[in-house]
Amino acid sequence: MLPAFVVLLGLAPTSDPTGPKHYPPAYVPAEAPYGYLYQPSFDVQPFPREPISRYTPKAGDVLLMSDTNRFWTLLFRIALTGKPGHNGIVITMPDGRLGVFESGYGDTLYSRITPLDYRLNVYPGYLWVRARETPLTPEQDRLLTQFAMAADGERYALFRFLLHGTPLSPRGPLRTAVFGRIRGIGERYYCSQSTVEALVHMGLIDARTARPAATFPQDLFYDRSRNRFIDRHPPLAGGWSPPQLWTPLPGVAVRGKTRPQPPSPWPGADGAYLVQPVSTPGKQVPTPVVVGYVPGEFRQIAPVEYPPQRIGLFDRPGRRR
Repeated sequence: MLPAFVVLLGLAPTSDPTGPKHYPPAYVPAEAPYGYLYQPSFDVQPFPREPISRYTPKAGDVLLMSDTNRFWTLLFRIALTGKPGHNGIVITMPDGRLGVFESGYGDTLYSRITPLDYRLNVYPGYLWVRARETPLTPEQDRLLTQFAMAADGERYALFRFLLHGTPLSPRGPLRTAVFGRIRGIGERYYCSQSTVEALVHMGLIDARTARPAATFPQDLFYDRSRNRFIDRHPPLAGGWSPPQLWTPLPGVAVRGKTRPQPPSPWPGADGAYLVQPVSTPGKQVPTPVVVGYVPGEFRQIAPVEYPPQRIGLFDRPGRRR
């Protein structure tokens, strides 16, 4: 067990967590800064199911993310799960704008809050949205912001996540009920754990049946799980719509790494704002700031990437295969 832990820790991201690799420049479409959504489907294959609608985000929406990073893919395979491998939750930031709170931002080992429009358009993989069906009350909105602010800047719970690849995993048939319980505000979390903890903190899901430390992003995507306890008590069932594939441009389904990025031309019918994260005095994390505008240039983009995304054995829960 110890050698495996050493190898995995050696593969962990170690670069500057606030450097340009994790906060690159991005285009934010002027006409639809929050992009578009396709029709809902419990399918991790990024296929554009029309008709399309503009995404109107609100606090409490859950973002499910699927990237091709080898480090995180390996960890989830060891833990007997798969795509999507990451998630975040939409919050109201202290300045009133919408943001995303996530543990493990940008392949770093930190929890971060970032502006929603920037995060959507800079993410290097595929994105799905599980929209909150009933808007949050002002008190729930306040509690969500409070939870995110308390965890912002905290380290990612890497050691706790690595336990999922060992016999000490809290996802065991009997261990989930005992060891997967909530930890409370201001702790270290991994991605899906922080989202479920936030929902418990707001009172949106029952603390008696929530098991944040035993929940994976895949459980939040499908409302089904290989873990029987989570399968009986899916956290998002009944309060969130099924997953909807997100895209910055209507009619396409391309992952972030193949979307046009500065300084390439913007292919949309309308223009896009150039957002550049800049360092500000007294702050460690760069602040995304609009620094320019790029007119749209009509360019043909394939509606779906080829070859299609590979769906492995663990990319769907047992009853969804």
